Amino acid sequence: MADAYIRPLVSRFVDQMQTRLTNFCYTKPWALMKSNGGQLLSGTAAQRPVQTLLSGQSGGVIAGQYYGDLAGDKNVITCDMGGTSTDVGVVIDGHIDYTTEWELEFSLPVSAPFIEMTTMGAGGGSIAWIDKGGFLKVGPQSAGAQPGPACYGLGGTEPTITDANVVLGRLNPDNFLGGELVLEASRALEAICTIASKLGLEADQAAQAIIELANENIAEAMRQLTVRRGLDPREFTLVAFGGAGPLHATAIARAVGVHRVIIPPHPGLSSAFGALLADMRVDKTWTYIVRSDNLNAPIIDKRIQELEKEAVAELSEEGFAGTPTVRRSSNMRYLGQNFEEEVDIPPGPIDDETLATLIEAFHAHHEEMYGYRIPWEVIEMVRFNLTVSGTAPGPTLPILPPSPAAEPSITRDVTFSDLGVLPCPVYQRESLGPNQVLEGPAIIEELDSTTLLHPGDRLTSSLQGLALIEPSATTTIGQIPDSSNGHQETSSL
Repeated sequence: MADAYIRPLVSRFVDQMQTRLTNFCYTKPWALMKSNGGQLLSGTAAQRPVQTLLSGQSGGVIAGQYYGDLAGDKNVITCDMGGTSTDVGVVIDGHIDYTTEWELEFSLPVSAPFIEMTTMGAGGGSIAWIDKGGFLKVGPQSAGAQPGPACYGLGGTEPTITDANVVLGRLNPDNFLGGELVLEASRALEAICTIASKLGLEADQAAQAIIELANENIAEAMRQLTVRRGLDPREFTLVAFGGAGPLHATAIARAVGVHRVIIPPHPGLSSAFGALLADMRVDKTWTYIVRSDNLNAPIIDKRIQELEKEAVAELSEEGFAGTPTVRRSSNMRYLGQNFEEEVDIPPGPIDDETLATLIEAFHAHHEEMYGYRIPWEVIEMVRFNLTVSGTAPGPTLPILPPSPAAEPSITRDVTFSDLGVLPCPVYQRESLGPNQVLEGPAIIEELDSTTLLHPGDRLTSSLQGLALIEPSATTTIGQIPDSSNGHQETSSL
């Protein structure tokens, strides 16, 4: 249903894009991003549009994986905070997790390969409101781009996260989008006051509450992908990007216990950069639930070979002409467990010896992840996966030339929780050379984003221009309890 519904739309988009590229004298093939983190040629995308549903979000996770690897971090949590929502993904030991089902609105499940992530309504345009019980909520409603937050001056009147950041002095009204859009601070204050009066707070207190609540919504999504799966977020690095991600990054990191934050160059373009990094890729899955005490190697081997032939043929149809890389794996768990772990299947024919090796690999993986194994317990194989990929040369970040120590362009008053108003030096991102160090409080502005260093945060610029931040141990996010109801769209304060 989803594929049939969007096929005319995607087909028109591909045709119009091809016409425009031709008008610009571009005649080479071009590709679209797939939800599984791969690429497919434009003509094929028009025939299989359902595979592009989460293409933008997938590009962000791939970029986060690249930036983490560049900084020497194999375990990363990606946080892509834009105008309407925030997308959170996880990279474990250098690998991205995948799922074979995504549920759209109206409870419509789509069975296709997707990079595993979660999305919540917490973006710069997310609206703050009071529910019938008098509790403050943030999102999932959004002011969008039209009319947008009240500070845009385009007709919006409802208070948003962006308005709260303006009131707290964290955004420069005269240097938003490089000065292309002048924010109206008076309209932001007026919108926040509508919430403040209902809560009996001052405007800056209400703005702070909105920010803390949005941060907690995002932190809870990160717990869903880590703590509730047995992963310790303290062993992960947070890669924050999108237009609003760097502004909230260190507060979110403290909320979940992450001790390092990476802010890439041009954070607002990270998803597009991830699309350039992506290889051509085809994923096939076979749901086949079988116990370790009742395995049939010939059946498994036959089906895996069939999947490999199908995937290689599909990859060739999508335009890859080289020798592909093949990865096989199985999702496994101890009998009675709720979550599976993905374990690689050794290369070669699948026989009894291969399956014995796979079972031992699961025991070892489980012990490494959770600190124990149950060697006498029956193991359940839930799904078999096959990935065929064709590596494409991608872009790399250049080494920055040495430069003198950056100097702040101005100083601006910024409000911090429990600390009040503090003078905050403002730096331009392009002035930060390699190996430069900044201590918070500070603000780093660039065309597509703003990075906020809280008091005690320490930023070091890498050779490639990554901003590597060590958040201070002192929390500046409100002590909001971890919700146990699983809701990610809104929280109460």
